[in-house]
Amino acid sequence: MRNILQMIPGGAPVVVGLALAGLLLSVVPCRPQMWLYPLVRQAVQMKVNYQTRDMLAKTTPHFIIRYTEKDADTIDMVAQAAEAAYQPVTAALNYAPGGKTLILVYPDRQAMKQAYGWAGDAGAMGFYWGGIIQILSPKAWMKDSQSVAEFMVNGPIVHEYTHLVLDYMTRGNYTRWFTEGLAQYVEYRVNGYEWVTADNGLGGKLYTMAELDGNFDGLPNQALAYRQSLALVRYIDEVHGDAKLNQVLGSLKAGVKVDKAIEKALGMDYGTYESLVNAWAKGNMKQYVRAAN
Repeated sequence: MRNILQMIPGGAPVVVGLALAGLLLSVVPCRPQMWLYPLVRQAVQMKVNYQTRDMLAKTTPHFIIRYTEKDADTIDMVAQAAEAAYQPVTAALNYAPGGKTLILVYPDRQAMKQAYGWAGDAGAMGFYWGGIIQILSPKAWMKDSQSVAEFMVNGPIVHEYTHLVLDYMTRGNYTRWFTEGLAQYVEYRVNGYEWVTADNGLGGKLYTMAELDGNFDGLPNQALAYRQSLALVRYIDEVHGDAKLNQVLGSLKAGVKVDKAIEKALGMDYGTYESLVNAWAKGNMKQYVRAAN
């Protein structure tokens, strides 16, 4: 995580204020960081809003989209896709954040990579951070930069908006594998999209839950880590039903940790859950098939 003093407008005085608020909130029975986290997120949003105030902007019922002149001819498409994502994502999580979500559109990969010190996957089409969705211009990756259908199916809006809704709903109370698994699952349900490569087959050696919980972003085979995270969420919903996935989400919202939320909802220990998911995924998840020459 980047230096919080660099991320928050007002620097140290604001951080001190937030720290004091955290001390006061520590008397609340719920996990205190869940109360402090939204304040930090709001401060980040204030800074980014200020930094991007001179960009062009388009407002829709649920989003504010900021962009450069280079993308003026694609913004209507981005806006349409964002609004199309709103209902299925909020319905899937049974939660709708208040206010309008800020989406920033970068004209190229270098600009997105440099944004606020971001050091994520260089090939990503978007990322979520601090209450804001940041995406790569459709012109940088689409075959037809005017195709609404292509952008809605293959673009990052559904995935990143799921991250945002979960973040607001649970006040940051989730693990990395869970938010990535849920974002992929909602994307799969809405668009039918799955990230399947030669490197993320589920029939070989898999990461353990301890590895996924402890160091998700540091695992060497990120394609496999992401694929496993999707399997972990899909198993809950497709084997045990929507009500169980919603129960897990409700527990996270109430401050329960991910492992305990899953154990409570499914009535099994975490180790059994791991074993059952791995066995189920091998027979029920799509596998990579090399195209014929």
